[in-house]
Order: sequence, then structure tokens, then C-alpha cells
Amino acid sequence: MVCLATVAAMTSTSTIGKSVAAAIPIFIFFAQGYEHSVVNMFLIPTGMMLGAKVSIGEWWLANQIPVTIGNFLAGWLLIGVPIFLTYGKQTTERESRSRADVPDKAQVPA
Repeated sequence: MVCLATVAAMTSTSTIGKSVAAAIPIFIFFAQGYEHSVVNMFLIPTGMMLGAKVSIGEWWLANQIPVTIGNFLAGWLLIGVPIFLTYGKQTTERESRSRADVPDKAQVPA
């Protein structure tokens, strides 16, 4: 949802549009109780300093590592791959010809 908020914000040209487009996925993210590794890097140590009975090992093994892996996989599989499959490597015939006209750096005499 955080990756979706980033991509959605890039789709608008107005400041209000960017704010709303980013706010909706982030609101859904928190409303459903998902966890984000960066947020957990602040909240869990803060709780530990305030007396929560959680060790650093428990925090990393039971929370931080799984949440970080989930954030990477979800961002990559649910946002990155579909966007690449939709928009990636699109070249027009004109771009292809203009790239073919530019010599390689290795072929240009010094």
C-alpha cells in the first residue's frame, strides 16, 4: 500500500491530487493494521524503552525480518512487476531508429 501511494501520487500534476492519491492507500494501510518495517524500527524500540517485555532478538526474529521481507515482496510483486509489465521497455519506432544512429562509445575515435 505504501508503494501504491507513491505511484498514485506520481499520477497527478496538482499538489492536492498528489496528497489525496497518496493519502488513500496509506489510510487503507493503517486501517487494516498492516505493519511497515520503518515504522516498526521506531515503535518497537520506543515500547521497549518504556518497559515492554520484548527482547531485541524477539523483535527482529518475530517482527522486523518478516515485515521487511513482506514489504519488499509486496512492493515488488504487487506494484513493481505489474507497472513494468504495463509500461516497461516501451519504445517507438522513431526512438529505435534514433538509438541506432548513435554510435557506440567504443566505436567513436578519441
